[in-house]
Amino acid sequence: MGAIVELPSGSYRQQVQVAGRRHSVTGENKQEVRRKVRELLHNADKGILPPAEQITLDKYLERWLADAVKHSTRPRTFESYSELAAWYIVPALGRHKLTALQPGHVQKLYADLLEHGRRTGGGPLSTKTVRNVHGCLHTALEQAVKWGLVPRNVAGVVDPPRVRRKEIRALDAVQVRTLLATAHGTRWEALLTLAIATGMRQGELLGLKWGDVDLDARALHVRRQLGRDGTLAEPKTSKARRKVELPSYAVTALREHKARQNELRLKWGPEWEDRDLVFCTLAGYRGKKSDPGSGTRPGGTLQARNVVREFKVLLVRAELPDVPFHALRHTAATLLLQKGVHPKIVQERLGHSNIAMTLDTYSHVMPSMDRGAADLLDELLG
Repeated sequence: MGAIVELPSGSYRQQVQVAGRRHSVTGENKQEVRRKVRELLHNADKGILPPAEQITLDKYLERWLADAVKHSTRPRTFESYSELAAWYIVPALGRHKLTALQPGHVQKLYADLLEHGRRTGGGPLSTKTVRNVHGCLHTALEQAVKWGLVPRNVAGVVDPPRVRRKEIRALDAVQVRTLLATAHGTRWEALLTLAIATGMRQGELLGLKWGDVDLDARALHVRRQLGRDGTLAEPKTSKARRKVELPSYAVTALREHKARQNELRLKWGPEWEDRDLVFCTLAGYRGKKSDPGSGTRPGGTLQARNVVREFKVLLVRAELPDVPFHALRHTAATLLLQKGVHPKIVQERLGHSNIAMTLDTYSHVMPSMDRGAADLLDELLG
């Protein structure tokens, strides 16, 4: 802060720096100036910034991330928003004053990213990435509206690019049997079996603990997931926290997996990292001295990229199409829907936030279900 100075008009002024910007505080006397400065700094500590015409978008985003995002979202979300802001938004729009930002500025940003990519190079961005940029900017400006810094969210009147829906890739029943036969006896058998039987996400599988599994009741509870940063966290939505009933073949695979894991636990003794994980690093499994690609002790969390690598090896060995690990989730849903299981049940098993997501994702399966419904009516009324 600078000193309080008297102006030619007889009023007083003090310069204050807040959120990286200098602001002038004026008053009829020094006492009034001091009071306004205290109020300004107190509001800034609570995340209420000075009048927006003094704030550029880059400084606002910096404060928004620190005050509104960092302590109210998952670390991965904070990291993602920070990267989107730093890589795409700030280089193009950062110098604009918050109140001067117009829909045309935002729309041009999206068009430039789609055509040219980042200003620092790297090539055009995908529509999905640009929609993520839109989500970050929209959320940030919505908070600015709540704080009373701008009258409207200009990103809310801009049309983000449509994401072209990718074709769902799933294995059929014959291919599933081939895959499981190929994985039989390996350390990945139970993991792949459970993925296909439940439709659980990869992070949910790698975050599953034995305390979540009741083999006698043939059920498990999804209570956490392994994040990209290697930490265990609660699922993102309440629907993702769910109970999933298990078929008998999955229970059998889990029992055998647990028996082998217990043998290794006894072998390694105090060196075993006891985290109660169902799927963990298994140094020494089938004579191997170490877990491929892992620098952790036996019993620690598996790295997702190692699981994907081994999954790809099994696909080649089984002479199956090269599909992503996530295809096992689609496989679980598709097989159930093809067998006439109600979409609501499939939604609950997958942990989708609403049934519309399930119906939209697997609409390609619905025509066959519609044919089955017509045939059923023939049986009943024909």
